[in-house]
Amino acid sequence: MQIFHISRNYKNFARIARVVTILGKYGFGAFLTRMREGLREIPERRFNVRLERNLQKLTEPERLRLAIEELGPTFIKMGQILSLRPDIIPPEYASELEKLQDRNPPSPYEKIQQILEQEYGASLDSIFSKFDEVPVASGSLAQVHRAVLKEGERTVAVKILKPKMREIVDTDLNVIQIFLNIASHYIPEFNQYDVNGLFQEFSETLLNEMNFQREAHNMIRFKKFFKGEDYVHIPEVYLDYTTNSIIVMEFIEGIKISEVEEIKNAGIDPKIVAENGARIVLKEIFEFGFFHADPHYGNLFVLPNNIVAPVDFGITGYIDAEGSEVLGNFFVGILKKDVDSIVHHLKRYDFIPENVDERKLKLDFLDLIETAYKSSLEEISIYTTFQQLFVITRNHKLRFPHEYFLIFKTLLQADGVGRRLYPDFNVIKFAEPFVKSWFMKQFRLKSYVKDFMLIMDDLRYLLKSIPSEFGPFFKRLLTGRLRVPLYHENLDRAIYEIDRTGNRLSFSIIIAALLLASSMLVQAKVGPLIKGYPVIGLVGFFTAAIMGLWLLIGIIKSGRL
Repeated sequence: MQIFHISRNYKNFARIARVVTILGKYGFGAFLTRMREGLREIPERRFNVRLERNLQKLTEPERLRLAIEELGPTFIKMGQILSLRPDIIPPEYASELEKLQDRNPPSPYEKIQQILEQEYGASLDSIFSKFDEVPVASGSLAQVHRAVLKEGERTVAVKILKPKMREIVDTDLNVIQIFLNIASHYIPEFNQYDVNGLFQEFSETLLNEMNFQREAHNMIRFKKFFKGEDYVHIPEVYLDYTTNSIIVMEFIEGIKISEVEEIKNAGIDPKIVAENGARIVLKEIFEFGFFHADPHYGNLFVLPNNIVAPVDFGITGYIDAEGSEVLGNFFVGILKKDVDSIVHHLKRYDFIPENVDERKLKLDFLDLIETAYKSSLEEISIYTTFQQLFVITRNHKLRFPHEYFLIFKTLLQADGVGRRLYPDFNVIKFAEPFVKSWFMKQFRLKSYVKDFMLIMDDLRYLLKSIPSEFGPFFKRLLTGRLRVPLYHENLDRAIYEIDRTGNRLSFSIIIAALLLASSMLVQAKVGPLIKGYPVIGLVGFFTAAIMGLWLLIGIIKSGRL
């Protein structure tokens, strides 16, 4: 299987070889061996790298996390996204990948200055009256510097994409795509997942995160949503100084939300801060349908008067009306301990496969609810609830869209931040009025009228289209000219396997024929002879032996004896 060509993809080849070496170093040689035929252009020595001794005591999930961190920013982002998909990876792997560090050493100031001046087409001194050379933060993709704009002498945070980051990400995305193609071909277990769909989601998320103009418009959108609210402050963004690789925004002079003692010493109430942080997340999900999907400690600051100031809007999520309905009904079911309602709404939106044991699924959801509630709503554990939900999702192969896991992760982070500030905080208890408010909105007369009008419009369109759509169908049916196209899934794979089996069978027949013919020649002693043995017969035996050995090696390498 010719996956790539060295002459046209040197960067890909070098990076793939590096990936193979790192995976071998962390003990994933068995996984690579199964794809060896698809990676045959990689030198054999790369596959002979063995697990290092100091790593042998670590668990496989721990080794996977370390391997991903060594592979760099693109793979780190992929690991973080995979940690949100417990329907794909086991819980112990998901928990370990949540620990992936999204922090890298900063790029040298000289290179950052060069990027800024290239983007602006002017010297740095002509735009900023002051620019700190040491960054205040450095992630895997970008770093942030404090500066002062000449215009208005405003203190700003300048976020810059690191040098050659787009080239690095582009190469790594190509490499990941190659590995997924090979894995799908040689490792059948991969085919139970929508690998191409997952890769597309990951690519879009990563590319969107590197588009700083998109992030700037996200900030403007959130600022519009929260206009007039006194518990949240969205930083001002300066579009005149923002490009695809640079975003300039108001510098937040606040306390990191993780610094609880410092917050208390500043006269700020941690309990109110926890509630305000959760209020932001819940309003975004249940009212706006557009949410900040990465509210961790490093992205949240606290200002005087218990105000929460989120930063870094690179990762956001959307939830449409249907998604809000599913999520709302799920939480209502949890709050009311109504398993039948939860399963009913999941079935309505085709999240439950047809072959699922519905009775077992209901029992698992009942166990989830009983485990989550210790004695009252105040003691319900969102962490326990979601961890069990992830196990149920995996065991029953529930088809939750990607954005749902993003919401679950956002709520978990909001709960974690809240409990750090105020140990008795509970995001599910705090969410109760938001869920009830959403639930009551579904039964307003205005909602029924809107739904009825949509149904009537669909019915009108259906009646209008029947003559034009079904007329030609019945005409072809009556005249015997109706054709029904058939599509075969995995037909190429079946043809490949049949072709390979036929080739091996033909090879075996040729070997058997050679052995039979050579035996007859030896018995008949047809000349010329060497020490009494016919030369032609010996050549036949030798050729059959070589071909047999070749066939045996091919079968062993394929992993199917």
